[in-house]
Amino acid sequence: MSQQISFDWAIAPETPETFLSEYFEKKPMLIKRGQPSYFADLLSYAEIDRVVSTMGLSHPEINVTKADGNITPADFAYETGQIDPVRVNQLFADGATVILSGLHERLPQLARYCRALEAALSARVQTNIYMTPPGKQGFNPHYDSHDVLVLQIAGSKEWRIYGTPVELPLNDQRFERGMDVGEEIDRFVLEPGDTLYVPRGVAHDAVATDETSLHITTGLMFRTWADMLAEAVIAKAHREPEMRRALPPGFANQGADLNAHQATFDHLMKLLSDAPVGKLLGGFREDFLVGRVPRVEGQMAQIAALDALGLDSRVGARPHLVYALDINGEEEQVRLSCQGADIVMPDFAASAIEFCLTTPEFRLGDMGGDLDDAGKLVLAKRLIREGLMQAL
Repeated sequence: MSQQISFDWAIAPETPETFLSEYFEKKPMLIKRGQPSYFADLLSYAEIDRVVSTMGLSHPEINVTKADGNITPADFAYETGQIDPVRVNQLFADGATVILSGLHERLPQLARYCRALEAALSARVQTNIYMTPPGKQGFNPHYDSHDVLVLQIAGSKEWRIYGTPVELPLNDQRFERGMDVGEEIDRFVLEPGDTLYVPRGVAHDAVATDETSLHITTGLMFRTWADMLAEAVIAKAHREPEMRRALPPGFANQGADLNAHQATFDHLMKLLSDAPVGKLLGGFREDFLVGRVPRVEGQMAQIAALDALGLDSRVGARPHLVYALDINGEEEQVRLSCQGADIVMPDFAASAIEFCLTTPEFRLGDMGGDLDDAGKLVLAKRLIREGLMQAL
């Protein structure tokens, strides 16, 4: 299944091009498939039962809520924070919604799903799982400060879409109780196998129908141009003493003319006009690559089998890798950044490395690039040890 999961798969039959041009950060996108088992391999009620009842999770990994209630962690967790699975199930039976946060850190299939979306979108991805009893509602109308992609796993929910109180809110522009969400502008039922995209800032709520609902809310945590501008100011300030000068002494005193310094501010803003966008984006890319820790199922078995690896072995890249290859011609080295690691190898291996990281399956002896057979074997073993390739 790890080869099948992709962003394209999650939004099919819509294409990424259509999503980005017509829906992304603009309006909700509803995909009705009529295929109840489409997401069956990602999650199930049985898996949720096992997680809640046997894995010893703690709050806030598990939370319990009602739109019309006042449930606190003391109602379902011990003082240590560890949840009482009996109480969680009792509250669920009484009409509360059970929320599991970060389950992608514990279930390999959800980890693969998140990695697939990260690779496509260059954004950090997380999951929240919602299990809601028939006819119940977990939250009143609200908006999220990050984009969400909802996958309906089982049961169904009626969704209602309202206005946009804050267009594309930042993380610190969270929804506050009492905000006006506007008039209802759309209503539909999400059924098993359906997908829904909701941009951040668009108000919504959902109520389970006459059956228990289980869905995955995928949080898409994009960096913004505001992040880029903030980084540009910091980078420029390290080079421009004018930007490091103190604000006018006494500006906080009563009677100070706070508008007298507009010209200075305008001048400083002009200093940002030549900000190195490529270099700044490169810094964000580096942060993104460092933050993608390895997800390497079966790695112990892979390393144990290295001695048996030969030129006829079938090998391939682990799925959904995001990497950077930087060649230093002066030192005759290539630096590979991937999954939080920096790996330095001879520059003549660069084309072979790229082939290995982008090819899902091949005969080891047929590796692209300019390495001889001994070099191919050495490179494959190194990349398998690093968790970037696998023997198939």
